[in-house]
Amino acid sequence: MSIIGKREQKRKLQHFLSDLALLGSLQGFKYFQPWLRGKEELLLTVVNEDLVSFCLQNVEPSSEEHLLPASPSEREIAVPEVNCTLFLLAGYVKYGRPYAWIRSNHERLVNIGGTDSMVKDTPMKLKSIADWQTRGIRVWDIVSELVCLCTVPSPTNPFALDMCYIKSLPLPDRFLVTGALLNFLEMYVIYSNRDELGASVPGVRGRSSSGDGSEGAARYRASLLPANCKKKM
Repeated sequence: MSIIGKREQKRKLQHFLSDLALLGSLQGFKYFQPWLRGKEELLLTVVNEDLVSFCLQNVEPSSEEHLLPASPSEREIAVPEVNCTLFLLAGYVKYGRPYAWIRSNHERLVNIGGTDSMVKDTPMKLKSIADWQTRGIRVWDIVSELVCLCTVPSPTNPFALDMCYIKSLPLPDRFLVTGALLNFLEMYVIYSNRDELGASVPGVRGRSSSGDGSEGAARYRASLLPANCKKKM
């Protein structure tokens, strides 16, 4: 790889790690819970809407597994609920790109021969990760794919908010949590593909005519504000 190529790869990975840190600081999503673990790792608990067994065609052990890193399974600290699947997302500087591993409930997703440790330690083959080198893949692309693969039926909006959780918070905490979530969702709205955006976020039809998505993001922010705040605006 050329020097320019290495710099570009490093830049993309730094963007990914920044997104990873941001997502790991948030709580309040309906279909998943992120838990940041260090600068390069994120544990992601994804809800299984039902327990119907199915096979994922795009999630298989790589034929290049001898070249790929094994996940640090000996350091796992999270035990997910029965109706959830735990994933590990990581962007190790050593490897220069993101990887994802199944950390629990892997038998629900794939039917592969071999020991449990072999399945857990083999990086998943996700389309979003496969497109890492050729497209501007962000962390939400990977999370969205995992949610849609794992949750049955696949949700229209993988980043839907758990409004029951948000409304249960004390008012000061509710404003802080909502503000942090809106900051992330606004970034998601602005950088997402226009067609994908229109399908995944109800009421937002992609970027505004100015091209920065601010109009759609503003409407989405307003839809989440408490009623008393809307009257004051």
